[in-house]
Amino acid sequence: MHMASVTESLADSSEIETLEKRIRMLEAVIDNFPGGLLMFDSENRLVFCNSQQLQLLDYPPEFFTMSNPSLEQIFRMNATRGEYGTGDVEEQVKARLSLVTQRCAHVFERTRPNGTVLEIRGVPLPEGGFVTSYVDITERRKHEALISHMAHHDQLTGLANRALMLDRLKIALAGAKRGFPIAVHYIDLDKFKPINDQYGHDIGDIVLKKSAATMLHSARETDTVARIGGDEFVIIQSDVDSISGAKVLADRILENIQKTIFVEDIDLAIDASIGIAFAPWDSDNGDELLRKADMAMYRSKSSGHGQITFFSNPSLLEKKLPAKSPVSHYLAKHVAIGDAAS
Repeated sequence: MHMASVTESLADSSEIETLEKRIRMLEAVIDNFPGGLLMFDSENRLVFCNSQQLQLLDYPPEFFTMSNPSLEQIFRMNATRGEYGTGDVEEQVKARLSLVTQRCAHVFERTRPNGTVLEIRGVPLPEGGFVTSYVDITERRKHEALISHMAHHDQLTGLANRALMLDRLKIALAGAKRGFPIAVHYIDLDKFKPINDQYGHDIGDIVLKKSAATMLHSARETDTVARIGGDEFVIIQSDVDSISGAKVLADRILENIQKTIFVEDIDLAIDASIGIAFAPWDSDNGDELLRKADMAMYRSKSSGHGQITFFSNPSLLEKKLPAKSPVSHYLAKHVAIGDAAS
């Protein structure tokens, strides 16, 4: 009996030691977890909150002086201090409690008022309750946004690149088919190559950036301004209600470019040649519309510096256009480039 008791005692001691090791391992995992951790029991009362969570969410220290605050109390405290944005506090609390009652694993992102972006994961426990983790993914999202921006924008000027311009053109053409016509301005800087050759690429890059800024300032926020290569730019002017409306934008671009391109106290006398094609009159196909705007631009260059040319004869298109008219009304006005006039 004595030996059995000793053996049993040693077994108990071994189990306790094993349990203590597991507890220490769990504590190490919690201490090194790259974010906040909360654990709630079957009655949705807080039983654990790590130090990272206190720092990440800026929880008021006095809030945790109460014993085992409930999940509802935490939701209400967050809603009251604006963590969930503007809106009715009770509605915000109700919406979040619905996730708990469904007892489904969930993951979502939330941006705090200070700009921190959190990835929040909730996992229901078999015996009731939840474990919720909070990870700061602000830098990850900034990095992803930067990569996305670089993939769709010109690195020198910050304007939309060809890929983004083509995507925007596809969307704009869909609108043109529904009765919201667009104008495509194909723009080439005059005298850019001699300036680039004489003063070097650094000066040339400054000219391109200043020209890009001028075009962006001249256009509306709803228009797309893109650099598609070298000294060539495209502006997609959306929902154009008149031919004169497109010419007003082109005139404004020429005027602003001519008076703003100064580099290192040198007046570089920049001009631009602009060709304009319309959808759906000239085409409702993106590649063809760009080609026709490009052809009109080359007609401008052959006519001299600082010229504007429409692909179709503007004398037939001067009448103010009812922007919501059927597409067939516009297609009937298509004119060949042989009748184009600057």
